[in-house]
Parts: sequence; structure tokens; C-alpha cells
Amino acid sequence: MLLKNINKLVWWIPIKKLRDDIRNKLIIKQANKKMDLKYGEKETIVIDPNNDNDIEKIELVKDIIYKKRHNKTTKILHDYFINNKDNAIRKPFSYFDLYERYFKKYRGRDINLLEIGVQNGGSTKMWKHYFTHMLPGIKVQIYGIDIDEKCKSIEEEGIKIFIGSQSDRNFWKKIKNEIPKLDIVIDDGGHSMEQQIVTLEEIYDHIKDDGLYWCEDVGTSYWPETYGGGYKKKTSYIEYTKNIIDYLNANSAIKKDSLEINKYTNTAYSICFHENVVVIEKKIRPKIYQKYLEALIGINLNYGKRIY
Repeated sequence: MLLKNINKLVWWIPIKKLRDDIRNKLIIKQANKKMDLKYGEKETIVIDPNNDNDIEKIELVKDIIYKKRHNKTTKILHDYFINNKDNAIRKPFSYFDLYERYFKKYRGRDINLLEIGVQNGGSTKMWKHYFTHMLPGIKVQIYGIDIDEKCKSIEEEGIKIFIGSQSDRNFWKKIKNEIPKLDIVIDDGGHSMEQQIVTLEEIYDHIKDDGLYWCEDVGTSYWPETYGGGYKKKTSYIEYTKNIIDYLNANSAIKKDSLEINKYTNTAYSICFHENVVVIEKKIRPKIYQKYLEALIGINLNYGKRIY
């Protein structure tokens, strides 16, 4: 009934793309209204396969996604989300395009993935499916971290869960001693400033040189209550990660800037800010290669020398 009513509202718009865009926005708006979402959860649809009332939500999501997408290779995660009949998954629409954009290059490879914030285990199993789907022989090891002991129940072959707090540096020391270097880290944990910053500081060096760090729901950096954020607050996670942009370019800074070269200068290929998501791609930078080359040929190449 909802879909029919919306179609009646937009059928007269002559430009198809505009008509579809308006139609999809109305569907999302009505779906959110129907689900009575809390502040800060815009465009988030939760599909619980054990809830009979979610049938209409599934149809809404299908209708939006399948009208926007035609390439089956870019719908693996979307399809899993829609057709999931296992553990509940709670994710915003906007994340799925980003997941495909950043994660697709790791498909077909043996990888180690860490997800912080397991909750129902729905997304943890989704990662396992995504990276092993129709790819026999691929070795994918998923690690999960959560503070809830019940999350141990989702362990299975290829999925191992650790119980502990992501803001506990001693806990991170233990984890890093027990798991190998990681290809992908997904922080979907408690979302407080301390939790996100401590996690980045502790896990970054444990990510492989061509690996990926992903932190979602970073909108809490603007929420002073509960999460400790606030607009332009120096101790927020967003302001903390903005500084990495300067470190990324530290080789170009002049001497009087006092911008010191650090691990991000040498190993961060990019840092990208999306709505509610921060992504850091790792790759050994040219400065490191230069040092190797200088040692090999015995000549100082002066790459990136600060001359002012």
C-alpha cells in the first residue's frame, strides 16, 4: 500500500531520473517514520529476520536497491542484507555502496578481518559470506570484539570472538599478541571519543601495509552527551583524525611549521571522510622507498628536503 501511494504522488514527473530520486527519498522517509527511528539514525533500516513486521521493510529496501543497481557483482552485500534470515543486521543504506567501493579489492584474497562491535553477529557473518562467496579455497579469518559475553555464541569456523573493552589498552596488547596482522579493521563499537581514538592508536600498526582501517558512525563526534563529542571539540574523534591530513603531507611542510613526520606520513596512502565514516588506506610511501634506495646506492637523494 505504501509503495502504491508513493507511486501515485510522483507518476506525473516527466524526467525519469528526477522521478526515481524523489520516489526513493519518499520511500526512505516513510520507512524511517514507520520505524520511529531515534535522533541520529536517519536513513537506517534494521531488518530482523525473526520479526514478521519486517517483511514490508525488506520489500522497500529491495525496491530501492534493485532500481538503482543492475550489476550483480556490486550487489553481493545488498542481497545478503535483504535476504538475510540469520542474525539481525543494523546498517545505514549509505554504508553499503562504500563497503563495495573499499572492500571489493580484497575479494579473492586470503585475508584477516577484525570487526569491533559484534552485537547480534549479523554483519560478522555477512563479511564471511562476502569474502568467501563463490570463491572456494579462499582463507578468510574473521575476528570480532565485543563487551557482551553472549557474542561468543556466534563463533564458528572462520569466526573467533574476543570479549573485552576497546578503550582498554592492555586488552589491545593481548589481542595483538594473539592475532596476525590484519587486512581490514572495522570499528563499529561503542562510538565514544575515547573508544574510537584508543582503537585507532592501538590497532593502526597492526594493519598490513596494504590494509584498510574503517570507522563508522563517527557522527557521534558532534554529540556532546553520552559520547563526549561536540562541534570543533579538540578531543573529538573527527578533530583527531583531521590532524592526520597534515601528517599525510608532512614531507612538504617547511621547517618552521614544526610538523613532524610520523607513522601516518610514511604509511597512510589516503584518509577519506564520508558521511559518518572515516577510512584510512595504508601503503608504504615514497619516502621509505627513498631511504631503501639511498642505502643501496650510497647517495643522498634529498627527496622532500625542507629547504626553508
